[in-house]
Amino acid sequence: MDREFTFRISGSYSPDEIPLERLGEYLKALGELFGERADVHFKGLELGSTVVRVVVAHAAVPKVEARIKDAGAGDGAPSLIKAYDKIDNLLREDNATGEIADASGNVIYVDFPGRTRVERVAYGPIKQNGTVDGIVFRVEGRDATVHVGIMDGARSYSLEAPASMGQRLAALFRAGPVRFHGNGTWYRNGDGTWELRKFSIDTFEELDDSPLSAAVASIRTAPSSDWRKVEDPIGVLSRERKGGESTH
Repeated sequence: MDREFTFRISGSYSPDEIPLERLGEYLKALGELFGERADVHFKGLELGSTVVRVVVAHAAVPKVEARIKDAGAGDGAPSLIKAYDKIDNLLREDNATGEIADASGNVIYVDFPGRTRVERVAYGPIKQNGTVDGIVFRVEGRDATVHVGIMDGARSYSLEAPASMGQRLAALFRAGPVRFHGNGTWYRNGDGTWELRKFSIDTFEELDDSPLSAAVASIRTAPSSDWRKVEDPIGVLSRERKGGESTH
């Protein structure tokens, strides 16, 4: 049979006080948290504290329960964690706390600390030498500093270099991965993530992104190489890394 869940907002609005737009924000975030949109339906509001009643179709109950529990444990897809954080932030802004429970309110699936959440302390600036890898997609500058934009997967960074490096850096535009050495200024945000605010390039080097198979093929063609006699050179290399022995 279908299952009913409740979302309770404690310490803030009553049902006749909560603004319609604010209620809509909560409902949208709840929909993203529950998922299974075709099988999750709004049933109404309960008197007293603001309690949203939600009905989930029988077939979708196991998936919805798993999503709710994963969100409370900090597990699951980024979109699920984002929905949980959205609800918790709304509650914090409203000076409230929250919970998702069964219809009776006796079985609590997940708590939202809201106003009681202890914020993590941010740290920074922290300056230290290090390296940053990425593909150059932008090189520009009109003064003594060149600004270099690089991509590392989905992340992008803006680096700085002296003007004397400008032409060499421009030649690397989308040419492949590059490793930059220099001094970075880092901040640790309240959520525990690290953010690179500034990076001054001292030196850089192009990285070889050729697959291992291509490197092995190149070695095997060398005139004095014994690797041409090995049937599975990649397997041999793998065993050596794990502590095995090789005569090559």
